Amino acid sequence: MTAADLGRRTAALVRAGAVAAIAAGALRIASTFIPYEPNSAGLETLYGVIDLGLMFGLVAVYIANAEALGMAGLAFFLLALAGVASIVGPDAPAFGIDFYRIGALVFVAGLAGLSVQLLRAGLMRVSAVLWLGTFAASLLTAVAPQAFIAAGLAIGAGYVLAGVELLRVRPANAFTAAA
Repeated sequence: MTAADLGRRTAALVRAGAVAAIAAGALRIASTFIPYEPNSAGLETLYGVIDLGLMFGLVAVYIANAEALGMAGLAFFLLALAGVASIVGPDAPAFGIDFYRIGALVFVAGLAGLSVQLLRAGLMRVSAVLWLGTFAASLLTAVAPQAFIAAGLAIGAGYVLAGVELLRVRPANAFTAAA
């Protein structure tokens, strides 16, 4: 594979992740207004689609900005990726542990760390601020459960804006310059 081939494939992966980020963010915003029903196959499917889109979007955000994020950015990306990967699928507790809550907290903590690195690099500022707000709202749910709504809206909006920025700022040949 040539450098140009790799660049085209990387650009295609970022574009696909950007579209996934927009879709997942929009669905996450919409899901905030859908009443939760335990054991609803439709809702679990929706949540699974959202979580997969968040994961693919996260990969695109990292790939597009990896060089500027350094080793700390890589570490926070991997933490966020592990967290979001752990919540894809049914959310039933196992062994008395609510793995969704733990995975979601790991995800938003990693995303918050990645956001700090994005801000330090001057990249995706609005999304980064929204994701830091997601982390803060997630922590607030311990004392104010309604903060979960703010967290969902913030993460969704952050992903929609990140996806739009990736599509707008990253031209198809952005990764082929070395070729």
